Amino acid sequence: MFDADNPPIDPADGQSIPVLRYSTDDLAPEDRYRAWLLRDWPRRERVYRTEPSEPFNTRWESAQLGEVMFVYTEITGMRWERRQQDIRSSEFDPIIINMMVDGLAQGDMDGRPFYEPSGTLHFHDLGRPSLHVSSASTTYSIIISRPVAQQAFGPLHDLHGLVVPAAAAEMLFGHAELTRRALPRLDIMSAERLGRVFLELAAIALAEVRPKALPHITSEKLLLQRAGEEIDRRLGDGKITIADLCRALGVSRARLFAAFHEEGGIHNFIARQRLERARAALADLDRAEPIGNIAHRLGFSDAPHLSRAFRVRFGMSPRDYRVLVADSLADITPE
Repeated sequence: MFDADNPPIDPADGQSIPVLRYSTDDLAPEDRYRAWLLRDWPRRERVYRTEPSEPFNTRWESAQLGEVMFVYTEITGMRWERRQQDIRSSEFDPIIINMMVDGLAQGDMDGRPFYEPSGTLHFHDLGRPSLHVSSASTTYSIIISRPVAQQAFGPLHDLHGLVVPAAAAEMLFGHAELTRRALPRLDIMSAERLGRVFLELAAIALAEVRPKALPHITSEKLLLQRAGEEIDRRLGDGKITIADLCRALGVSRARLFAAFHEEGGIHNFIARQRLERARAALADLDRAEPIGNIAHRLGFSDAPHLSRAFRVRFGMSPRDYRVLVADSLADITPE
């Protein structure tokens, strides 16, 4: 195994870009997952809650390229989950661009379904919840701090779970492949330039899938956007108070209420977001979270309260909706 405590040997000039390598190949199969789980990279605290779907093994390579971290990974099938409590207890909230060289990932990114086959990439915001599964896969990843991502891509609220198709992603894949091959011979002075190219190519790929012309954003619309992101982050906490939102956003109650006027008021907006989050949780048949737990987690007083609101919004009870999802999946699942 290679890691931060066992850095790779540099060429004779000692000026190559440092590449950290880690592998569980040399460990006994029964020890591999635990060794990887306890590894303190990229953070000492847990980033995801994981569960292997097959006998575990992995190989990683990583290099710091200026303002971005470049990572190559081979890993067996896994279930990955990041919950609100994981986010609250961590200051690690970068944007990750994951490029699927070989394999498949799919799941739910904070209410947004995503499907990432080979040749495509997706944006992953570690500041928001997620639940997905991946097959045995080979990937390139770029880890970007939020300030750098905002400077390169603009607003981040629409990135989580966004999949970029193969045609738009191919230049970024090409740069990743060539960079990995070239790292052993490149001078460390090249690192920052390589990182800048990653950011530029990612911005070009993103521009292909984002609307070409963005409307002018007024200060009220910008506040609405910021408030919506803050509400999203707090939905799993249960109770959301106006006072807490005003404090977090640095605005008065009057200004916050005015920003949500066209949305039917801030309380209606929060109620709709809670119901959408409840709908996503009900559709997660693998997790099968009890309806009472969903109600409590999302700030409803109890399961009947959720049921009444859900019926008004969607025309059926939470239980009926879960049955509908199960029946729909059964219809499309091959025998």
